[in-house]
Amino acid sequence: MDAEFLASRGARVIASDLSLGAARRARERARRYGLAIEPIVAEVENLPFVDRAVDIAYVHDGLHHIENPFAGLTEMTRIARLGLSVTEPADAIATKIAIRLGLALEQEEAGNRVARMRLRGIAQFLNKEGFGVVSSQRYAMYYQHSPGRLIRLLSKPGLLGATQGAVIVGNLLIGRWGNRLGVTATRLNGAS
Repeated sequence: MDAEFLASRGARVIASDLSLGAARRARERARRYGLAIEPIVAEVENLPFVDRAVDIAYVHDGLHHIENPFAGLTEMTRIARLGLSVTEPADAIATKIAIRLGLALEQEEAGNRVARMRLRGIAQFLNKEGFGVVSSQRYAMYYQHSPGRLIRLLSKPGLLGATQGAVIVGNLLIGRWGNRLGVTATRLNGAS
């Protein structure tokens, strides 16, 4: 979906995923909607690009699946010419409570630990790699891969606007303790 959003606004996008099935689905959607997306199958710890090959590297929920998320972030800093953006689960108290209540996973079905990250750790790492953080935030979010009855109800016309407003207000109030994080950074030197 992120690749489609960027491509629909004129970007030429390479969508990378470890799953061949995900790459095939992305290719079909790109064909169907006439979008400039080139899907590839690749590991984030070993991306098949030369240094600074792409303008912007972006990851949405890809780092927390690997044993060392910073290995993937290292690759992103290597291939990004201008900047990068990271959206991942945050190391949050609310998530620790949700794990104890059985509402969130500490380990995925495949057996790997769900790595949750910290804004400060990402910012320090990116600074060391020659990037300056231009935006960082935490926010609260809950979603399931298959929406339940309540989400379907709140997404109906007439309720969707109020639901979106409630999410915005909620994040203004408690977002800084939220279970998600977003970091955007630009390369400090050497970028043309």
